[in-house]
Order: sequence, then structure tokens, then C-alpha cells
Amino acid sequence: MKKRRPTTAPESRVRGLQARLRALQEISAELLSPKGLHETLETVIRRAIDLFVCDAGSLYLRDGQGLYFEVAVNESKAINFERHKLSNQVGLARHSYEAGQAVRIADVYSLPKSAPYRFDSTFDQKVGYRTKSVLVYPIRNMAGEVIGVVQLINRKRRRGQKWPVTNAAELRKMPAFTIQDERLLASFAAVVSAAIENARLNKNIQDLFEGFVTASVQAIESRDLATRGHSDRVAYLTVDLAKMVDRDESRELRDFRFTKAQLSEIRYAALLHDFGKIGVREDTLNKEEKLLPTQKLEIRARFDGFRAAAEVSSLREYLNQLVRENRAPNEFEMKALEKRIREFGLKIEDYWALVLSLNEPTILAEDKSKRLDELSHVHCVDCHGKSQPLLQESEVFCLKIKRGSLTDDERREIESHVTHTYEYLKKIPWTPDLAGIPEIAYGHHERVDGRGYPRKIGAGDIPVQSRIMAVCDIFDALVASDRPYKPSLPVEKALAILEDQGRTGGLEPAVVKAFVEGRVYESPDFAKLCPHLKVNKKAA
Repeated sequence: MKKRRPTTAPESRVRGLQARLRALQEISAELLSPKGLHETLETVIRRAIDLFVCDAGSLYLRDGQGLYFEVAVNESKAINFERHKLSNQVGLARHSYEAGQAVRIADVYSLPKSAPYRFDSTFDQKVGYRTKSVLVYPIRNMAGEVIGVVQLINRKRRRGQKWPVTNAAELRKMPAFTIQDERLLASFAAVVSAAIENARLNKNIQDLFEGFVTASVQAIESRDLATRGHSDRVAYLTVDLAKMVDRDESRELRDFRFTKAQLSEIRYAALLHDFGKIGVREDTLNKEEKLLPTQKLEIRARFDGFRAAAEVSSLREYLNQLVRENRAPNEFEMKALEKRIREFGLKIEDYWALVLSLNEPTILAEDKSKRLDELSHVHCVDCHGKSQPLLQESEVFCLKIKRGSLTDDERREIESHVTHTYEYLKKIPWTPDLAGIPEIAYGHHERVDGRGYPRKIGAGDIPVQSRIMAVCDIFDALVASDRPYKPSLPVEKALAILEDQGRTGGLEPAVVKAFVEGRVYESPDFAKLCPHLKVNKKAA
């Protein structure tokens, strides 16, 4: 049997270096994946501690004119970390930052007095630690500017080794960082720089997108004042309910789980679910009563015209009578004339009061419907002496609306906002994490029994995110205080309506149950936007 040739020291070092380079490649791929800045910095330090086999590490970044202590990890001691600005004292990190050079020290407690920097032992004294070897390296951006430093502390012989804080003999055995460590850290710092820039770019893109969403919601609400704040409230409720569904272990909901990215997708879909209202006529969108404001003004002017015409006609008729009889008016006739004019005016005002009553966006009672039929046949003489109907056919048609303020055509126009929303949103080049936004928003007015709109699809075709949003959308509409066409309902009554719709097939019963039993409506964020709501704790 052929014996394996023993590995020489140079070969061992080469293999060790190759392993570290492979690890650096893996770290590079991980760090350049999309993350928030703080998450990126924490990953940087934890991966550095593993790669360089040390006990602790920290990272400092430039912010404005100062250098800030951003993140720290120590495998031996718990750290109550707080981000803070570094003092002007020339410590190891500040020197590396200002000089743009690496700092590699075997033992920080053996620094010569001539060294251009000092070690701050405050942390060691405070927590009972013993810092020994340190390696600090500047982080440069693509322009070559130093934007921060990465600091590694206490090189160890092997991973998982406990740092011998109080054992002097063991401390002496601990290795120092080598020139190879420094060279590898130079490559690592370049990766860190790219990761930081990537995280900041992602943050800028995120801020830009947030700004777009905020501006879009404001644009919608500037046209539909009656629902101002609705999108934000629905977004808070929807995300909170989605989290509740995510934790639900019931048979109906246990298969629905949402990642952090999916919750973000749900939030944006909820914020933008009414975006299509921007394509609905403003007169229809803001129609608070059955008649449009212009129609109401036209009726009032017409009534005033009939009243004036009747007064002029009566006075002219009496004047002609006096001329024919060649006599002066008498007091008795004048009073009778005034009474007739006043009675006609009162009749006109009675008609006007009826119109105002019929114009309210409430359910049309049978007695009012009969009075409207009578009113539709009333004619008066105008200033030209022609008989004209008191109300035009289009006005009677509007006043005959059985419920609410919209005609069937106007309701269909309002409902078209869902399709407009989908058409607008699907034109946006969403990232893969947000690609479901158009479809989620598209389904928020569909109902599980197929009686929703605009597609009248059933539960199997409605995304669960849309079913979650539908519950929150209805609840907010019921309890909102800013709808001039209806009063705000008490929470208990709104919950009862949700539960009834869950039983009768309008809403997903399990989602309604999660909303009610999870008391999602008590969400602090939602409560801030609805200070008028008062929850009966016992009844809820």
C-alpha cells in the first residue's frame, strides 16, 4: 500500500489561504445581496470574526463630519451597544480613519509612548475584559475616500475557543494578527465598501419608492376628501391582520404564512388599493348627496324663478284689474294679494324642503317615494308664462335613488376604480418581491361567494392577501368618522357586520374570526389615526 506523502508547512499554508479566499468569495456574495444598512453591518462583523478567527469586532462609519460607532460584536462579553459619535481623542479607529492606514498591534497594553495613537481601555475596565491583539483597516469608497474602518479584536488559535480574560498564561499563548490577515482584511474591506454602498443604494431606492407611494396616496386623497386617511388606516390594519393570520394554527389558516418581504408587499398593495380613483370623475367621486351641487343650484334657482314669476303675475293681474275698473287699490284687496303670494311662496319652500329631504343619501322610505311621485307631476308657470315641470326628469331620477347617493351608472363608475388601479399598477416594473401588488389590489372588492366586483370571482381565485385586505377595508369604511354620507358606527356594530358577512359568504370566515378574536382593530398605529373610536372591552 502506497503511503500518503505528509503535507509540508508551505502546502498547509497555501491550502489554508485557499480556504480563506473561498470563504471570502462566499461572504462577498452574501454581503452584496439586498439588505438594510444595519443588517449589512452586523453581517460584516459576524462574518469577519469567523473569517479571521477572532473574539470581537466593531465597525465605524463616517456620517456628515463625524465618525460613528455603528456596530459591535463580542463573543465573550454581552454588549449594551448604542450608536454614538467617536470622540476627537486619537484612538486606534480614528487614527486608521484619518491616516487611511492599517493599524496592527500584537498587544494594545504594550504600545510605545511614541505611537501616534492610544488605546482606550474603558470597555475592558467596565466589563472585565482583556483586549490584546487588534487589527484595524480603513474602508474606502469607489472614489478612494475613507468612509469608515473595520476593527478586529483578539486573534484566537481556533474558532469557538473561549477568550482567556483572566488567565495570563493562556493570554500569552494567543496569536497576534499577521501580515496575511492584514492583506486579507484589505480585500474584505473592499467587499465591505461595496456592501455598504449597495445597502445605501437600496435604502435610497426604498426611500424613493416610499416617496412615490406617499405622493400617490396624497394625490388620491386630494380628489376624494371623504376618504382621507383611509389608505393609511387600511394598510396598518391589513399588515397587522396578515401577521395574525401568519401565526394562526387553525385548519383554515395554517397554510398561509408570510415572509417579511410578503408583508411589505401586502402593505404597499393596501396603501395603493384605491389608486385607480384618480381615473374617476371628481363630481362622482365626491358626490355626497343624490343631486350634484350644480343640479341642486339649478333647482333652487328654478324654484325662486317660479316664485318670482307668480308674484309678478299676481301683481300684473291686479294692476290690470285696477286699470280696467279705473280705480285705486284698497287695503282689503292688497292683503288678500299678499296672502296669495305668501302662500305660494310657502308652498315653494315646502317643495324645496321635500327636495332637501329626498336628497339625503339615506334609504328612500315608501312615504317619501310617493311624495316624490306627486312632486314629479307638479308644474308651475315661469317668467315667460309657460308651464314648466317643477323638477326635470334627470333630477327625479337622482332623487329616486333607493340607497346612498349614487345612480347605477355612477356606482359602476366608482367601482371601475379597482380596474383602473390594476391597469395603473401593472405598468410599474416591480421587483420580484413586490410583483404581486397589482393582483392583490385588484381583488380587494371581490367576495368569496363571487358577488364582488369587478370580476365576480370566487374564493379560490382571490389571493388570500386580498381577502385579508377586504375585511380591513370594510371595517375602516364602517367606523370611519370622515364619511359625510353616513355616521361612524360603533366598533361592536362594525364587528357584528363583519361576522354576518363572514357567515353569509361575503368575507372569508376564518379571516374575520382572526380579525375579531385577535382584536386587530386595537392596533396602536390604527388607533392613532382613529382617536374617535371607543372600544367596549367586554362586548368586543
